Amino acid sequence: MYKLPVIVFSLTSLLFVADLSIAKDTTTLQLPPESLSQWYKPENKRQVWLHTMFRLRRSMQAIESYAADNNQPNMNKWFTKLEQDYLKISEMVPEWKNEIKPRLLPELQLFIDSGDTPRIRKTLQMIQRTCNDCHDKYQPLATAIYRSPGYDKIKIKDLNGKASNYDDQMEELSRTVNHVLIALEDNRNDHALQASKKLGQQLNLLGDSCQQCHKDDPVPQERILGTGLKKKLNSLQADIKNNRVKESRKLMGEIGVMVCARCHNTHRILSDLRNTLLD
Repeated sequence: MYKLPVIVFSLTSLLFVADLSIAKDTTTLQLPPESLSQWYKPENKRQVWLHTMFRLRRSMQAIESYAADNNQPNMNKWFTKLEQDYLKISEMVPEWKNEIKPRLLPELQLFIDSGDTPRIRKTLQMIQRTCNDCHDKYQPLATAIYRSPGYDKIKIKDLNGKASNYDDQMEELSRTVNHVLIALEDNRNDHALQASKKLGQQLNLLGDSCQQCHKDDPVPQERILGTGLKKKLNSLQADIKNNRVKESRKLMGEIGVMVCARCHNTHRILSDLRNTLLD
């Protein structure tokens, strides 16, 4: 008579426990306010928010350092800078008005005027805590959204000279890499050689797109798509011509690490995270 209710109760209990388990594994992320974006590139020509944060840290360090020497003029100088930038936070991002504690500023000024070094340090720590609380909550997300690469507007020329998007070019690169490996596996050296030359051309075109983000800095392109890669591609083609299949496969692995792994570890992880947060 009691079997059905017991079974229903048991199933309900299991579902409740499962639901609790799922809840424990769920993390809710609170994204930074949209008003923050106006202080980052590309909406702003300069990284205004970052420079404000850098100045704040520098001002607090200066006050702490001069407090140890009881150098009141320099403490006052740096307090003026600190006050200006700290109060800017709520002006730049009104949603964060409650994240800061402006009342700490007149207290800090009072302790500076009286030369009370212990209280100066304690008040600076309290101001720093307001910074840390906000950083713990928002900094990783702000970094992912505003300081991570996005490729939607970047174009790459394909082998026919037409502008193409990154996704299409990555797909073509992947197919060419597999074309080389398949041809090597099946001892079709002519096909492997032809595909390896195509791979080199595609990577050259990929390298041309680096300057759209890195501007006049040649180092990033050189590290991933520079002289080292060209040497390996030349060695690869020589090995394929001489039927050195084992060596050719090894070089393909090294090229994969040099180009794909380096580039993806630097760019793709953050880019994927950024896109996930913004979708």
